[in-house]
Amino acid sequence: MFKKALDQLYNIYEKIFTNISFFSFLYMKIHEPSVKKEIQMANVKSTDKVLQIGCGAIPYSLRIFSQETHAQVTGIDNQPRSIEKAKKFIGDNKDIHLEQAAGETYDVSGFDVILISYGVGDIEAVLKNTFHHLKTSGRIILRKPITESTEYIDKVLKEHTTVKMKLLLSQESYIIMKQKPYVSS
Repeated sequence: MFKKALDQLYNIYEKIFTNISFFSFLYMKIHEPSVKKEIQMANVKSTDKVLQIGCGAIPYSLRIFSQETHAQVTGIDNQPRSIEKAKKFIGDNKDIHLEQAAGETYDVSGFDVILISYGVGDIEAVLKNTFHHLKTSGRIILRKPITESTEYIDKVLKEHTTVKMKLLLSQESYIIMKQKPYVSS
């Protein structure tokens, strides 16, 4: 219930402020420290192919990933209006690809790092698709509400999380890998 209310608030913010560049810039700057930490936690390199599922109308994460890593980045969102506005936000940046698509069925097999956004509607279905098709060496950055919990999500997080970080408000970010890296003691 809290997630739905927060999602509505984000949707209202995006509708109002995507057309005002100062507020879009402010939105990006508020989230920038968290995104930079996620980039470090997931060890994103310039040779990685990065996908964000649920990029929204203000794809600040894609812009930060592109600026910080120079990796090839793609953003998808299932809302046509969000993709239309996201293209305006990105402008003429040729390093960022955007398309309308659903994370529950999108072919993620060609990506090294997959970011599942907080605002994704059915996090479990997106995580199932993503985790099932994840490369052996791939990483998932899962942003989720603290309150979002299902048996499947909990099992994946327990067995495959390498790092966890608290984000803004009631959000957490997890780095998930099919095979955790070996750490000697």
